Amino acid sequence: MAEPSAKRSLRRGVAVLLVPLSGATTLPEFVESALPGISDVVGIVLFVAAVAYLVASVGRQVAAAADTPL
Repeated sequence: MAEPSAKRSLRRGVAVLLVPLSGATTLPEFVESALPGISDVVGIVLFVAAVAYLVASVGRQVAAAADTPL
């Protein structure tokens, strides 16, 4: 596997793992926060960042595939 492909696969794997983990951080039994509501904010930020990265990554891959002649 080429180096850029390996990095992209690693980043996608981390993003895919962050999607369910971001939901888990909003549950009090997983994350007890000293500041009320901070776990909700962290969960939302992780979820949005992971989904945005996955959408952008797939979009870049589709755009690159569209430029490839058959």
